[in-house]
Amino acid sequence: MRFDEPTRLRLRRHLLDRGRVLATLLADVLAGKRIEGRLHVLGVDDQPGMRPEEKLRRALDEVEARRKLLDAGDDRFGRCEICGVDLGALALGEMAWADRCRAHAHR
Repeated sequence: MRFDEPTRLRLRRHLLDRGRVLATLLADVLAGKRIEGRLHVLGVDDQPGMRPEEKLRRALDEVEARRKLLDAGDDRFGRCEICGVDLGALALGEMAWADRCRAHAHR
């Protein structure tokens, strides 16, 4: 495992917090509230043509996939999906759900 237990638990907590925020926004959308401005701030608004609930469900699925990798001790957690470079503990501390390096972030 690449992360010691305190780091793994901290990253897991960040993932769960992110999931909670996204799930709350999804509930708001399903209740008829308009939340588009908040999606952009969260970095979820990058899929043109998708409805807000689709964007949120996709983001929730991505967070859950990252959590599963972390819980399984899978070496792919914390690495770029494209090139495999290690994202680094500092970057993951800021954005534990990251799945791409800076060079591949917009693909």
